[in-house]
Amino acid sequence: MRGFPEQEWDRDDTPKERSWDTISVSLSSSLQTEADTEKYRDLRALLQLLANLCSKDLVDFSSDSLETHGTNISQVVHMGLHMVNPLITLEMLKYPKLCHDYFSLLSYLLEVYPEMVSQLSSESFAHVIGTLDYGLHHQDIEVVDMCLRSLKALASYHYKETGAGKAGLGSHATVYKDRDGNCQEGILNQFLRSLMKFLLFEDYSTDLVSTAAEALLPLILCEQGLYQRLCNELIERQSNPTFRLRLTNALQSLTNSNHLSSTLDRTNYQKFRKNLHNFLIEVRGFLRTI
Repeated sequence: MRGFPEQEWDRDDTPKERSWDTISVSLSSSLQTEADTEKYRDLRALLQLLANLCSKDLVDFSSDSLETHGTNISQVVHMGLHMVNPLITLEMLKYPKLCHDYFSLLSYLLEVYPEMVSQLSSESFAHVIGTLDYGLHHQDIEVVDMCLRSLKALASYHYKETGAGKAGLGSHATVYKDRDGNCQEGILNQFLRSLMKFLLFEDYSTDLVSTAAEALLPLILCEQGLYQRLCNELIERQSNPTFRLRLTNALQSLTNSNHLSSTLDRTNYQKFRKNLHNFLIEVRGFLRTI
């Protein structure tokens, strides 16, 4: 398992700001034919239908009436995701409304049926992970928020399942093949590294910190060894003794203050949200300027 390469902490590769209005106008003009427009509308309708099915199951925990008629919502959504995945490209996600519909579906789906991820084919799984990584750096705060909620669902599911002696995300948590067929580290490692970098070095709305905290906590609990290595590498890079000490103390407080435990209940999430807010106030300023 590799550590955190120095260049990955650099701030220079922060995604650049883009004019979303300009992109929207230019992309709208790319729907040249009536057939293209119809396909776009059909895809949005399918995304909304699947999201509505997930949200219904989220609110109505009693699906007996559906199952008695031989209908299993999770199977329907699983099949729908396989239909949608090949149609969702990074270019398509530049359409604001379609992008919102897709990530809304993904967040609902992973919250209600996280076990479905372990059942996905390697290709479908790589597609979901690739789009989540794209959405995490999106300039639309609502898209980022939905991606963070998706990460929370994945990590918390894996942590609870493995704690009960089950497989959780299975091999997807350790290694997977990307869309080009190349082997990549497990998604929990990948997103723990990516989320820490995001919180410490990138530009984002402070409104996202609470949601980010709820994604970061289960990622840390799942990958404690990697988290400790990332912390050590951050500390070692501080040449200023004062900043080095401040960072060391802040990292210790992040996971130890307020009697934080290793559970994923509501109280513990509240404690960690407070810890993360205090941590970022303490270190983000000098980490981004040195």
